[in-house]
Formats: sequence, C-alpha cells, structure tokens
Amino acid sequence: MTERAAAPHEEVQGKARGLLIELASQLPSVTVGLVEEMIDANECGVALEIMSEMLVESRAVVSPDQLAMVSELVRIMRLDSINVERLRPLVANLDNETS
Repeated sequence: MTERAAAPHEEVQGKARGLLIELASQLPSVTVGLVEEMIDANECGVALEIMSEMLVESRAVVSPDQLAMVSELVRIMRLDSINVERLRPLVANLDNETS
C-alpha cells in the first residue's frame, strides 16, 4: 500500500496547510491561529470554511492558482461550493488591478 493511499487525511491536511501559508498574510492573525488549530485537529473542512469567509471579510486578493487550490480542496472534501464561489469576486479584483 502506498503512503498516499494509507493517509488521505494527511494529504488534505497538507494541502490545507499549504493554502493557509499562501494566504496567511491577508488574514487576521487570530484567524490564522484558529485555522491552524482546525487543521491540526483534522477539521480541514471547518478550516477551509473559516479561511474562505475571512478572506471575503478581509477583502483579500486571491490569485487564480489559490482559487484552484480552494476548489480542489472543496471537491476532495465534498464541501459546499459556496466556499469557492464567494472567492471569485476576489480574483476579479486581482484582474482589475492588473489592467
């Protein structure tokens, strides 16, 4: 059995942690700490929902690659697509700033 097949939750945790690292500078520090706690407790779905909500509240700028990472995690964990859809306007803001 491969390591990947043996621990899919570890893969999800790794992806969630990687996303948090990329987006941490745009989130309040208390949110970063809470999301880290959720990831450590294997509550990655809750962690992703918190990140998604707080990115919107913080009026963050999300790259297309970061949105794709969120989308992949939502798909893997079978979460509500609102976690992706609420971030789309933040990507549009990035497009508007570069033009």
